[in-house]
Amino acid sequence: MAEFHKLATEGEVSPGEIHQYTVEDRFVALCNVDGELHAFEDVCTHQFAHLSEGEFTGSEVKCPLHGAKFDVTTGAAKSLPAVKPVPKHEVKVQDGYVYVALNEKRVKLGGRGRRRG
Repeated sequence: MAEFHKLATEGEVSPGEIHQYTVEDRFVALCNVDGELHAFEDVCTHQFAHLSEGEFTGSEVKCPLHGAKFDVTTGAAKSLPAVKPVPKHEVKVQDGYVYVALNEKRVKLGGRGRRRG
């Protein structure tokens, strides 16, 4: 069973807002799409940048570095240069607090694979 971590108070992230938190040394973005809360790994899958620092409109967030867009409700990459989705985290609201259970999938950071030659 997933372990839930207290992230925020229920009203801390208003509709149309996105905030960054740290849970177990991982960056987590929490956003509010028309009253529904969504959490995802706050790292672009193309190149390291915090998506929470990008433009957030409707249900899409635009990476501040190269402009890749992601659907925050599914994590899906919606435009190049990103092709991989961002991992989504499970969210629950209980007793006035927002809790998140981290997805075991993480954005892979670092260099490219080894070249053979």
